[in-house]
Amino acid sequence: MKITVLASAIALLSMGPAMACTTILVGDKASDDGSFIVARNEDYSATNAKHMVIHPAVDNQQGEFKSHSNDFTWPLPKSAMRYTAIHDFDTQDKSMGEEGFNSAGVGISATETIYNSKTALTADPYVEKTGITEDSIQTVILPVVKTAREGAEMLGKIIEQKGAGEGFGVAFVDSKEVWYLETGSGHQWLAVRLPADKYFVSANQGRLHQYDPSDTTNYMASPTLISFAEKHGLYHPKDGAFDFHKAYSRDVENDTVYNYPRVWTLQHMFNPALKTTVEDGKNFPVFLKPEKKISVADVKRALRNHYQNTSHDPYANNNPKEPWRPTSVFRTQESHILQVRPNLPKAIGEVQYVAYGMSTLGVYVPYYQGMSHYLPGYDKGADQASDDSVNWKFRKLQTLVMQDYNAYAPDVQRAYLVFEKQIAGKQKTMEQEYLKLYKSEPKKAQELLQTFEDKTMQDALNLTDSLTNQVFSKMTHATDMKYHFEGA
Repeated sequence: MKITVLASAIALLSMGPAMACTTILVGDKASDDGSFIVARNEDYSATNAKHMVIHPAVDNQQGEFKSHSNDFTWPLPKSAMRYTAIHDFDTQDKSMGEEGFNSAGVGISATETIYNSKTALTADPYVEKTGITEDSIQTVILPVVKTAREGAEMLGKIIEQKGAGEGFGVAFVDSKEVWYLETGSGHQWLAVRLPADKYFVSANQGRLHQYDPSDTTNYMASPTLISFAEKHGLYHPKDGAFDFHKAYSRDVENDTVYNYPRVWTLQHMFNPALKTTVEDGKNFPVFLKPEKKISVADVKRALRNHYQNTSHDPYANNNPKEPWRPTSVFRTQESHILQVRPNLPKAIGEVQYVAYGMSTLGVYVPYYQGMSHYLPGYDKGADQASDDSVNWKFRKLQTLVMQDYNAYAPDVQRAYLVFEKQIAGKQKTMEQEYLKLYKSEPKKAQELLQTFEDKTMQDALNLTDSLTNQVFSKMTHATDMKYHFEGA
């Protein structure tokens, strides 16, 4: 997430990164309905408003893309596909797109901030001034790639050619597979195909280990990945098989409280019988087969985790100094789940579930690939609260609740969970009707889908308004009682 040169230096010195995310990937044979799932909490700043945008297809483009965060440039494609994005407000909706689907059915989530080792970066530093960063990845790649593999390969080639401006992990998904790419250094990278029956969790640390150059079905990498590591003392063949994590990833004291607990907690959520300890992060499994198939609702629950019912819950225990960094933090800008159901037409088979702001106090609304527009306000908002912004509508409620989490959070969470269950039922009904119409009456099918979206978006906003008023009323009463001064 958004590591500038200065912020990166501060993070390395303090060993307490300020920008971060949590990623979850699920293979189709590990999910409960045959879905591929790519999910992430985008964590940066609570006051940095996000804009949800649908970019139309474009032909006859000329010129080049210019990054908002550094001097990276890339030629604009002559033809660009339609794609969705969730932009930072200050990019004028031209970069920092974070996640989305294109019309070819490829989805991306970019990026999970990771840190490569000091030794690796001494040999091959990040190209901070002109290398590719989170700001550019989605906008450059998503409008042009036709498969998940092609997306990972394109990003890898850009890293080789232009360099990486920071450390990152990026997920790509389509109707056949999920790929995950991690940087190794300024010009080295590794991408792995997610095993179909497994899931993967990453929390601000490089997680990939194994690499088999002969297995081109499941691995892609920079051509000198191993030889570079040997040359610069990052890997010694006498020590055994090449390990990407040992050669290129950072593993320091801060990881034991900032990153390990998140991965450990989510792995134990999906695999309760797992025999690992939270301190042994270096030996956490990379890919795991879940004890029970994983649903979208399970992924929502994971993204909302904050060590509930333990001494490490910073919100219930009113402890902002809690050393274990939770998955759900207040500075989450948005939380997304990309679901691909290969057995359905793209228009309804590809869904973005997005919760604005803090996931544990947010509501996941489904946005289908086939929708044509968002309601007014989805592309509004800056770094000051405003009444015309959907982003700020959700954030206002969350800010009020955090003034007394134990008093206000339970009612909000219950209401949102009930809403999500109701919407899930309505989704099934709408999808069944869509399937009856889309071949013979495509226009009616499209109208059905957009009507569902318009109502769902509005219902979520109405519920949030109602909850905001409820919480505000309770706060007003509490303040009245505190400063009542009885008498005439």
